[in-house]
Amino acid sequence: MLGDLQRRNEALNRIRESLTQDPANLDLANLYWSALAGPGGDIRSGRHVVEAYRESALRSTEGAVAFARAYRQLGDASGEPPRLAFFNGSLIQALRSCALEVSEGDRSAVEWVLRRIKE
Repeated sequence: MLGDLQRRNEALNRIRESLTQDPANLDLANLYWSALAGPGGDIRSGRHVVEAYRESALRSTEGAVAFARAYRQLGDASGEPPRLAFFNGSLIQALRSCALEVSEGDRSAVEWVLRRIKE
């Protein structure tokens, strides 16, 4: 059991290090998010959403949608809402801009995040 946990932590650390080197890489963000939910239990939190997706959310519409989807997925699975402490003006503006440019399904996830941080 300890071996499995150690391997998982090592894999997460490798992905996290790669993401640190390339913080806007959406593929790495998705890999990290998936690995956090992998075998051994789901350990995802709002901090992980921000860690994985913040930079890509600031740089692209696709990143902002991925950020919102991850937070919505977390909220649906655990009940953990987005916390205003994890957001600054730039991130909020990126999400607002994104909501104007995407399809209804993606817009729904983005608007869900924006509503929750105001509550």
